[in-house]
Amino acid sequence: MKRVYFDNAATSWPKAPGVSDAIKKYLDEDCANPGRSFSQKASEQEDSIYCLREKLKAFFHCPDSCPVFSCGLTESMNTLIAGFLKPGDHVIISAFEHNAVIRSLTLHDIEFSVLDTDGRGNTVYDGFSSLIRENTKAFILNAASNVSGMTSELDKAAECASRHHLVFIIDSAQASPFMDIDMENLGITALAFSAHKGFLGPEGLGGFIAKEDFASSLSPLVAGGTGSQSDNPYMPAFLPDRFEAGTMNTPAIAGFAAAFEWCISNRKTMKDRLTELTALMYETLCSVRGIKIVGDYTETRHLPLFSITSDRIDPSLLCFEMNRRYGIESRVGVHCAPLAIKALGVPEGTVRLSAGPFTTDEEISLLGTVLEEVMNEIH
Repeated sequence: MKRVYFDNAATSWPKAPGVSDAIKKYLDEDCANPGRSFSQKASEQEDSIYCLREKLKAFFHCPDSCPVFSCGLTESMNTLIAGFLKPGDHVIISAFEHNAVIRSLTLHDIEFSVLDTDGRGNTVYDGFSSLIRENTKAFILNAASNVSGMTSELDKAAECASRHHLVFIIDSAQASPFMDIDMENLGITALAFSAHKGFLGPEGLGGFIAKEDFASSLSPLVAGGTGSQSDNPYMPAFLPDRFEAGTMNTPAIAGFAAAFEWCISNRKTMKDRLTELTALMYETLCSVRGIKIVGDYTETRHLPLFSITSDRIDPSLLCFEMNRRYGIESRVGVHCAPLAIKALGVPEGTVRLSAGPFTTDEEISLLGTVLEEVMNEIH
């Protein structure tokens, strides 16, 4: 059975052209340990990694920074949270945060307050000031919900953070590279990114980019060898070594560099295509009787990611039937975002369908066909 992939919010597939070739070339020809080894290959890898960092700085408009790589966005968010905050501190978050934020705050005994929503996937900022306490240190915001597909109003969020002089941290897992996020203009203090979702790179890699003065003040989450100041029992104070303990995932970085280059070179075409897919998915899902789209749909503030439910069938069974009949891959459940599920009024969870730049119109048509077939069989 042909693979029909609607799970790009979990990880993108297919990956960008050239990713697997770049990883294979690295492993077959260029394998080295940058920062540790003295060789031509190691030096070449150091240059390649430096170039990728510079491109990330330009992409997110944060010139006063040094991007740091990690094993994923989750580790990056934990580093930003645990490195800056201490038990008893307080932060403000939206209802659409991932467990990468919620569980990290809970693990480290950080108090948090949740902004109100309108019940349809939109954060309400009117009550922001009422949540401020003496110990409020930061505002953490998911730039795009991994449950509803709605993007955040970053300008409103930035104004709130600035007005109360809060550290402003962004989770860009679903948003990048589709949203334009200008860290400098929005006053974003730090931003965590993922390599394997919208950037179409390999899994097991992410990172964060932060204003250098803020990053330099953070405590490392992990300690170990960096290839620098090896006689020092403490982690180096300078970036990125302070947060890159141990051997880096250089094969994934090679793949991410290829993916990033492809995404930037094709960004307008990719964004236009995803806008078309979003509209087509919405139209298709709306046409199926018995299916309910969770949350609002706003053409200018929506990714090709939709959650659906039905009063007539359990979400798990619907997900199973789509896969059994036509090979459609999706995700069912709470999607690691329990506050979002509660805010959207779907405690039973949802079936999440997420397209990518290589999704075809025919696959969306097939999605509509299988949903109609299943719903027509239910009495």
